[in-house]
Amino acid sequence: MKKGLFLLFLIRLCFSKTLFAHEVNYQVKGAQGVCVSFFFAGGEPVDYAEIEVYAPGEKIPFQKARTDRNGIFCFMPDKKGVWKVIAKGTTEHGLHGAFVEIKIKEDLSIEEFKKPLIASYTKFFIVIGIAGWLIGFAGIYLFLKENKKSIM
Repeated sequence: MKKGLFLLFLIRLCFSKTLFAHEVNYQVKGAQGVCVSFFFAGGEPVDYAEIEVYAPGEKIPFQKARTDRNGIFCFMPDKKGVWKVIAKGTTEHGLHGAFVEIKIKEDLSIEEFKKPLIASYTKFFIVIGIAGWLIGFAGIYLFLKENKKSIM
């Protein structure tokens, strides 16, 4: 009888939840979320950058993580509003960062997000760049023209 109770105790212990308390389980779901791709000006991904996500109206981060080797980070918002994502990546030149605001709708899909300044005004920056080159070349031309007159 005692052997039977001991055997029953061992079987019960084998199927006890406390025995598997250190086991990590997971579940994979195909739900829609928010993915942000971070990259440097040359197109190189900001790999393994530190990420902080703030829910609307919160001061404590909703999530802290890192981008993957392709500079991509994803999260699942749980309420509507403006979510803030801060990325901090390092290069040989030091620390670089980005701040993204993403507006989430009631159904937890993306309504809009603020684009970086350069993406919002690309044509303007191109025109300013071309104008800068033209002014520079005109200055060099006038400088050389004046020097030629003073030599003669």
